[in-house]
Formats: sequence, C-alpha cells, structure tokens
Amino acid sequence: MTEARAPVRVAVVGAVTFDELHRSDGGVERRMGGSGVYGALGASLLAPAAIISVVGDDFGDELLDPLRQRGVNVDAVGRRPGRTFRWACRYDATGDVREQIYSDPGVYAECAASVPDPLRAVPYLALTAGNALQNHACADQMHHATFIALDTIEREIRDERDKFIRQLPLADLVSINDAEAASLIGWRGGYGDDALSTTAARWLRERGHRLFILKRGSAGADVCEDGVVTRVAAVPGIRAIDPTGAGDTFVGAALSALARGDSLVEAARWGCAVASFTIEAFGTAGILRATRGQAEARLAKVAVAGAAAP
Repeated sequence: MTEARAPVRVAVVGAVTFDELHRSDGGVERRMGGSGVYGALGASLLAPAAIISVVGDDFGDELLDPLRQRGVNVDAVGRRPGRTFRWACRYDATGDVREQIYSDPGVYAECAASVPDPLRAVPYLALTAGNALQNHACADQMHHATFIALDTIEREIRDERDKFIRQLPLADLVSINDAEAASLIGWRGGYGDDALSTTAARWLRERGHRLFILKRGSAGADVCEDGVVTRVAAVPGIRAIDPTGAGDTFVGAALSALARGDSLVEAARWGCAVASFTIEAFGTAGILRATRGQAEARLAKVAVAGAAAP
C-alpha cells in the first residue's frame, strides 16, 4: 500500500536548472539547482512542500530523486521538448561578488507551468527568481492561495523593472536583497546603510505593501512590517563556500514558518537559520544534508534587534 502524503502547505514556483558554479578553490558542473529547487528544499524542513516548474526533455526523471527523498512533491514539474534552464557563474575569493558566465533559460522561459488540481488548493505560494510568465500563470491557477511571497533576482530588476513592478499586486510579502532593492528604488547610498531598509519599505508601502523583507547576505535580514523595521542577524560562525540559492532557501523556509502560524520576524529567523546550510557547500549539497534538529539548533543562534521606524 502506498503511504499517504501529508497535504502540501507551501508551493514554490521557480526554475529547475543545470548549474555550473566556480570559485578559485573549486566548483561543480551540471548540478541540479535553480530557485525552485532551493526554495522547495528550504520549505520542506518545516512544512510539506511542492515545487512548480518546467524542465526540458534532457532532464532525467531520476534527477528529481533528491527532492522526493526530502518529501518534496514534484507532481507539478512539467517536461517539455527542448533544453532545461542552464546557468553558470563565478565567485570571487570572498564569495560575495558573483559574475554570471551565461544564462540560458530554455523551456522555462517559453512554456508556462501547469499546476495539477490537487496542488491548486495549496494556501502558501512563493514566486521566485524573476520570470513574470511563470509567476502570473501559476498565481492564476492557485485560486485558493491565501498568502503569496514574491522573491526576485538582480537581473530582473536591472533589465525588466517594469515587469517586476507589475507583479507586485500578486504579493502579500516582498522579499528582495539589498542590491536589488537599491536598483528598484534608485538608491544612491551604501548597501549596509540602515536607511535603505526604511526607504525601500516606504516605497513599497506607497504601493500597498505592508510586509517586506530585505535580505542582507552575511548581515542577515531586515523585516519591515507596518512601518517598523526589525533586524534579524545571520547565523554566526558559518564558513561561506557557495552562496548560490541562499536567498531562495531563505524565502522557502520563511514561508513555511508563516504557514505554521509564526510571526514574520520568527519566519525571517527560520529563513536565516536554514539558508546557513546552503552556503556551506557547493550547490544543493549543504541544504540536502540539513535536518530539522540542526536547523532548530541554528535558529537558537539567530539574534533579533529592533530598528527605527521609517
């Protein structure tokens, strides 16, 4: 008899990719990655999760086994004739500066994902990594979604700002990193400046958004809620090997925490705790070996401090 699966609480819309990652001290090639993969893995540590995506006919079904083994529902990963999304980047020695080598979205840019009926009732939805076609198509199919988080990527803000802004009405929560926020609002100050959070929060509130998370990499995240900014620290003492997918892992874990009824600040703490595993190894290796117990131990190390209201 097949064991019944727990109802999915969180669905993550995002790419499944073949990644090529390089640093001066190592790298990997043709590894499964993508915003949907990282987001779903992050979400799966706290709640039953699904991934919604499109891959090409060059992507073997067995490549999804690491997701299945973590309990991620892959029923909405569609297959279309053509090439799977391919992406490559190179990091500097610190891991903080990333240079994109190439990006070939393949069928992910051409074919809207189809969501099976059982998953259309999932209440929490994450829209990741800047593909307006997929985000609108999936949001339209998820008629019962009660909370939607919108995450992004720097390329979208830089090259398709208007498309990103048109997605804002879909979202209850906007999650964005400091470089992307600066580009979005035309910020001329430093990325570490506290005023960036308050100014971006004000910009979004003027457009109807009361919930906003500014991801700050190794500095943690700023949670902006109804005009109040709370700083959430990163997990201390983590050696960063590869930051690829950390932001996607963050939003997946944070959304799962919200689905359990946690506050937005507590959700951001979970996001920081879970994302810390992603950066410890190349590709998905770090987050795949993380356990719920280990995540809880890291959560205890994530400090919270208040900040000024905008």
